[in-house]
Amino acid sequence: MKYWFFDLDGTLADTDGDIRASWKAAMADLGVECPTFDEDFVAGPPLEEMARRLLPDVYTDELGVRLRERFGHHYDNDGFPNTFEYPGILDAVRALKASGARVFIATNKRYAGASAMAVKFGWNEVFEKLYAGDMHDGDPAIGRMNKTRLLAFAMNEIGAKAGECVMVGDTINDFSAAKANGIYSVGVKWGYGGEGDLTIADRVISSAVELAGSVS
Repeated sequence: MKYWFFDLDGTLADTDGDIRASWKAAMADLGVECPTFDEDFVAGPPLEEMARRLLPDVYTDELGVRLRERFGHHYDNDGFPNTFEYPGILDAVRALKASGARVFIATNKRYAGASAMAVKFGWNEVFEKLYAGDMHDGDPAIGRMNKTRLLAFAMNEIGAKAGECVMVGDTINDFSAAKANGIYSVGVKWGYGGEGDLTIADRVISSAVELAGSVS
């Protein structure tokens, strides 16, 4: 496989602590409460999708926009003190790259936050490009992309065929998007996805050292 796409949250790094803190700060800013937040929140899905799940009685498109703005304000400025790269994952990515693979990040995360995180952890020196769902929000011809559209956009941009690609992730969003684009998927057990999510992946691995041998 020549082209490898990596999810960020729950795949490259444990981002849960900072994401939860910024969500809570954003909801407090807007006077919105979710008593079951700690139990029901999952990092990874698009912000608006998660807001609909957490706040079904009050969610509106306008609230989604405001939540995204306040979340971004907090998240982009906190320095990611509670985010930790998973052990061995970057070494595994480097090994793939050394073998001739081209490696990319494909995330539902906001482009601003994902880019800042890539700089902090040095991912921008390893991955060829970071693709994020809102990276072309300002272009009405493209707009915001879910993971399925994002992968299709990235594949088209780099000239990749489905049979040459792998999507590495941890949740159903990653694997469903991969299947929709005809891409082989690898699920990682260390992320946020449950057993139900991982059953959709073509293959599941327990540690980063298994990554290079996860596609046959």
